[in-house]
Amino acid sequence: MEGSRDKKLMPLTRAQLDFASVVVDTYTRGTKLWFQFWGPFGKPAMEAVDAAAEAHQDYLRELKETLEEVETQASTSR
Repeated sequence: MEGSRDKKLMPLTRAQLDFASVVVDTYTRGTKLWFQFWGPFGKPAMEAVDAAAEAHQDYLRELKETLEEVETQASTSR
């Protein structure tokens, strides 16, 4: 019973991670556009936004890799 529930959750989890990645990208673009209006004063903020977005994307990438490992283990354990 547990295995069939995991099968249903994996595509949902993958879709949620993809959605989170799109949200991070969209938020980053919008925030950087806002800070461009500040001229030279916005440059440090834009760099901070880039660093935060990169950290978020790295985290999401690690989660996706972990999900793939779990899927692989689940398929080989049967």
